[in-house]
Amino acid sequence: MILPVAFALLAFRMLFALALIPPWQQPDEHRHVALIELRKTQLTLLDGSIEPPLEREILQSMVRYDWWEHRYAEQGRAVAPSIIPKDFDSAPGVGGSDRNVASLPTYFFGVARLLSWLPPLSIVEDLYILRAISAVFGMLTLWVAWLGARECLGTLGGTTVALLLALHPQFAIVSTAAAADGLVNLLGACMWWQTTVAVNRTHVLLPLAGVWCAAIAAASADRMGVPLLIVAFVVSVALVTLRRLSWGRKVMVALPATAVVAVVVLGAAMWTLASFGETYGLRDIFFQSWSLVPEAKTWDFFTRFTLFVHQSWWFSLGWVRYAPPSWWAGVALALTAIAAAGTAQRLFRDRALDPQTRMLIALAVIGLAVQVSAVYWNFFRLGNGAQGKSLFPVLVPCLVLLWSGIETWVPKPHRVHAAAALVLLFALLDAAVWGLVAFPAYSASL
Repeated sequence: MILPVAFALLAFRMLFALALIPPWQQPDEHRHVALIELRKTQLTLLDGSIEPPLEREILQSMVRYDWWEHRYAEQGRAVAPSIIPKDFDSAPGVGGSDRNVASLPTYFFGVARLLSWLPPLSIVEDLYILRAISAVFGMLTLWVAWLGARECLGTLGGTTVALLLALHPQFAIVSTAAAADGLVNLLGACMWWQTTVAVNRTHVLLPLAGVWCAAIAAASADRMGVPLLIVAFVVSVALVTLRRLSWGRKVMVALPATAVVAVVVLGAAMWTLASFGETYGLRDIFFQSWSLVPEAKTWDFFTRFTLFVHQSWWFSLGWVRYAPPSWWAGVALALTAIAAAGTAQRLFRDRALDPQTRMLIALAVIGLAVQVSAVYWNFFRLGNGAQGKSLFPVLVPCLVLLWSGIETWVPKPHRVHAAAALVLLFALLDAAVWGLVAFPAYSASL
């Protein structure tokens, strides 16, 4: 009975997000829609660039929905252009658009094909269709999250994680954006589900194939999914080397299996780099100087970067211009600290923990570490800011760690009550940011 409640909660929250957040207020929506519209209509010039009237139509809509006022909210002034520019490159603060349609990730091709089957609609109507597609991915992610968490933590853990995901303050926002995030998050959840199945079952070949299919699909959909290839490699090695095999058989199986997996990872990475290098920024990531920029060498920047990634993982609105209250961020930080300490306690000091659950918690920690490392390599090293949604491909294992770490401190007879209290706290935190931050920010633009 509780799972339908989780679906109803998430559906209500996503509908509220769709109704409240104006068009173009999710990061990079204008660029995503422009590329998808270009692919859909094939309106190209000889040099392959977007037809200027298309970008101008989007800019007109951005003025209509106060894009500049929200984009520069922290400066307390509006900088909307008095005359609508002809393209993104000429618009202040908008940034240039990526017009290389040939290097688009597969997500853009798929949704463009879907839109081409529909009757002609306005730009804003297409935007809301793309947001609705992301919402469908979000609902599917909830289902898969329940399957994976139940496989890992049992019925109580699966139900708790499903409710936490349904009430996660940022998940409904990310799941209603016209972007590839929803698909990548779903594929990351599928990867975790198949990992739990592979660890808990005798036969691992089919679930391991599911792990790799999800990882490769996520990497081809968006660059946020590329680190999942590394996670898939770690899962493969762990399953081969840590199963109940003799040491001789472990070595005999592990060496060739590791070599095969390494070739697959390298091939997938090179294919991704060759196919989507420009769109993903992968060439810059791999071929720029590997040294830190000067500001990234300071403790102050490291602290601000880390705290912002953590806070925006919990909640950030629009172009990360609307932050939660300081007390709210403090509660989120305290929950994270309690869960992290509990996870360490469970991994290294809980002798009663069964081997399968211990392996899954360790793999969840490794997956999170890989995704965090990718964020720091991609953004921190270059002195750029990063949003917490970049960690959402491993959101489900993160919530597994959150509940698993917190329940460590609770005696077993009281864990049901602890789960209910945690879910209630999530509900209160979610209601607080919607009521205190989101609605005041966007109600005037409706």
